[in-house]
Amino acid sequence: MKKIIALVSACIFFSSANLFSQETAAVIENVSETAEAVVDAVSHSFDGLEDEADVVSSFAEDSLEDTEGEVLKAYNESKNKKEEKPKYKYTKEKNVASKKRPTKHDSKNDYLDKSDNYEEESNAVFKYGLESQISSLIDELTKNEDHRFVDQIYDLFYETKDAAVKDKVIEYFTKLKDPCLGDYACEVINDPYDTRRETVDRCFKYVSEAQIKESVPGLVDLVDKEEEEYFTGALTALGDLGEREEAEFLADYLDRDDLTVPQRQALMKVLGRIKAIETWDKVVEIAKDEDENSFVRMYAAEAIGAMEKPEGEDILVDLFESTDPNLRCHVVKGISHFNDEKADKVIIQALRDSQYKVRIEAIEAVEKRKMKDSVPYLIFRCKDKDELKNVKEKSYKVIAKLNTSEGNDYLISLLEDKKTGVGARAKVAGCLLAENNAGTKEVIELARSTMKSDVKYQKDLRYALGKEFAKYDRGEFAEICSEYLNSTDVATQGTGLDMWAKGRYSSCRAKVEEIARDAVEEENKEEEKTAKPGTYKFGQKRKNANAKKAKKILEMDGSTVIKAAPEKTDAVSGAASEKPASTAVSEDAK
Repeated sequence: MKKIIALVSACIFFSSANLFSQETAAVIENVSETAEAVVDAVSHSFDGLEDEADVVSSFAEDSLEDTEGEVLKAYNESKNKKEEKPKYKYTKEKNVASKKRPTKHDSKNDYLDKSDNYEEESNAVFKYGLESQISSLIDELTKNEDHRFVDQIYDLFYETKDAAVKDKVIEYFTKLKDPCLGDYACEVINDPYDTRRETVDRCFKYVSEAQIKESVPGLVDLVDKEEEEYFTGALTALGDLGEREEAEFLADYLDRDDLTVPQRQALMKVLGRIKAIETWDKVVEIAKDEDENSFVRMYAAEAIGAMEKPEGEDILVDLFESTDPNLRCHVVKGISHFNDEKADKVIIQALRDSQYKVRIEAIEAVEKRKMKDSVPYLIFRCKDKDELKNVKEKSYKVIAKLNTSEGNDYLISLLEDKKTGVGARAKVAGCLLAENNAGTKEVIELARSTMKSDVKYQKDLRYALGKEFAKYDRGEFAEICSEYLNSTDVATQGTGLDMWAKGRYSSCRAKVEEIARDAVEEENKEEEKTAKPGTYKFGQKRKNANAKKAKKILEMDGSTVIKAAPEKTDAVSGAASEKPASTAVSEDAK
């Protein structure tokens, strides 16, 4: 009897051991069959001993049930342990960038106002000005990317107690991408709780633009704390600064179900930007899931392309068939990372998409990939009377950039077609001048033709073209600049001064000096009015409304406008004697 029980137990034990080795539920069934066979064999071998057989059978069945339960429990626990992915442990410690002064820039050629007076006045504002005056000056310097005052602005940052001025300084050095505030930004990011939220947000942007790598551990810490007010800003900065370790850290977040939709959207953007290949399978799953949030899906599709895995292209091709235009839009953005015929076909198809956002994204992809074969499609978009203005204007820009004979001829034909509106002609002209591949002669001739009439259409076009000329310093613009300066229309002449301020064409200087002379004479009359009351005639009109503007432009490059001598009155006749003409003399001439 004991032998029978031992035999049954052995069968159950070895079957259980086999289960653990196979780790499949099917083994449990094998255990049952084996035990039952043993019981049956034992029962038949002891005919007449029904009571003993019943005992054995009952024992075997009870043992089998207990063992099955234990084995199944052990199996499930083993399976769950395998499925649980250990959380990635981020090991970098918080850090602070080394303290440093701003980068020096020697050249004056990049500055809009190069006069000595401007530097003196600016330095006076930094030293004595109100917070509002200082903020306005920093805004101007930021806009012009003026590097002359970096030391003054840097010192001001640590001297001022005004939070608004500090924020302006951060914006200034963000624009210059100068790392001199890296230590401050790292300290704020490492412990942001006593700093204004607006300042913390500016620090996120600053470390991204200035590439302050020392801030990365602090950014990771803020993301890990999941505080909503800092999460997105810190995560976005990680997208610009993060590397493989940060990608592995962020991969764990894809399995989280407690993130808000905006947080998940930001996460998808960042995973693509830092090429977090570790998250590939999950990102693909999210992009394919039609029950997923639309915006999360679209950023997942973009991330698939940004990771540039070869298998991602076919996935994006399939996703482009979606009825969701937002998803198609980001599929185009994603597939633009692949440079082959398959991607080209999707982008060309997107140029004909019914949703204008998809068409615009396709045009941007064409520009990025320099797809010259797409020019006929872009021209068709421009000719379509039902096409939206922003799609057409984007097409003009890309056609000019692609620089094909077909595209250039089409743009020039728009310039010459009088049926083309002012806005479209000006936009086309701007695109051609920006690329400087073709059409410059035609743009100049178009501007010259507008000088013949002062009807509103012609004047509006003249002003618009003049603004485009004023963006560039090109010798071929000297003649048309002269024509603008000699115009009797005040606005046209003012536009000509803008053109001259950019190009400083020597052939036009005399005219600028002539215009500026009226400002000098006006100043003399004001002085005479103050010195000798009764000698100035009230209501006397200034000769040229652009005089002060011309004078300021001359002074901006170091030229000094010499004041004309006041008119002298003959003691006997009272007649005014001739006065010498005023002149504007450059520093070299002096």
